[in-house]
Amino acid sequence: MNSEKVSVIIPAFNAADTLAEAVSSAVNGTHKHLEILIVDDCSTDDTSRVGTKIAEEDSRIQYFRNPENYGVSKSRNLMIYQATGKYVAFLDSDDTWEPNKLEFCLKMLQDNPEVKAVAHALRYLDKRGNKLSYVPTYPTTKAQMQEIKQTGESPWVFPSSVVVDRSILLSEGGFAEDWQVGEDTELFTKIAQKYGLLAATAPLGNYRIRGNSLTDKHWLKKRIAADCVKENQLRRLRGEKELSLNEYEQVCFKNLSLLKKINKFRELLALHYMRKLGQSLLNREVLPTLLYGIATTVLNPKATLNKWKWMKYNEDKV
Repeated sequence: MNSEKVSVIIPAFNAADTLAEAVSSAVNGTHKHLEILIVDDCSTDDTSRVGTKIAEEDSRIQYFRNPENYGVSKSRNLMIYQATGKYVAFLDSDDTWEPNKLEFCLKMLQDNPEVKAVAHALRYLDKRGNKLSYVPTYPTTKAQMQEIKQTGESPWVFPSSVVVDRSILLSEGGFAEDWQVGEDTELFTKIAQKYGLLAATAPLGNYRIRGNSLTDKHWLKKRIAADCVKENQLRRLRGEKELSLNEYEQVCFKNLSLLKKINKFRELLALHYMRKLGQSLLNREVLPTLLYGIATTVLNPKATLNKWKWMKYNEDKV
């Protein structure tokens, strides 16, 4: 299995300051039979110069530049069709891998032939580049994997942790290009339900905390997209027609009564502030941590308490 070729897809937009580190973490890993496909989504900084230089230094690395800004979904999809490996691994341009990441994931695929995708836990990278805390993952057992297939639950995985059989990506058509955010959740949930996805508890990668991500910019759409994924999972189980994201947004939010709309917005805003609280806490930003902590507690005290218990539980496991 270790001889299998892996295509590592790295979408990059204005990533000149982190791209080299991300690529280095992949090429310097223990699994050497790979290709790196960097796709620059029409960056306006020095990403082009950095990507070109990296590609010149290693024949396994290819650099592509989109003629216009396509977005992350279309960029990844273009590279899926360009890839020549049996497996595809995704790595965001501001994240990094541990040296044994690919070797570990390929062994998981070998030991679990009924599974077509694997993932793993992560650690956070703060703005200084320090590895902090622990980002848990799900499902980590075959029983949990079966629950996803039966109940329509979504897996808890980040793109930079996923390794998947390329044939599955091709058969599913890759990432939904009409989803501005949440397209990764949509695809990986579908794969988990239809083909099986198993995750390792070992933190084999590092997720960089940034305050200007697409999730932050479009936080409301991200939350609605996550709910849409859950609804479509249940619809697939019932054999019903799936909803487009626009259709679900109408049902989920716009068609609600004023009172229900306010309550829904409160719940989603609390989740967004909770995410910002975690970012601020890990970056040791005192004032934002205090403000987001107060905001989440006021908006949804029960959810805030449950979140702290969940974080403490996962910290204790490591």
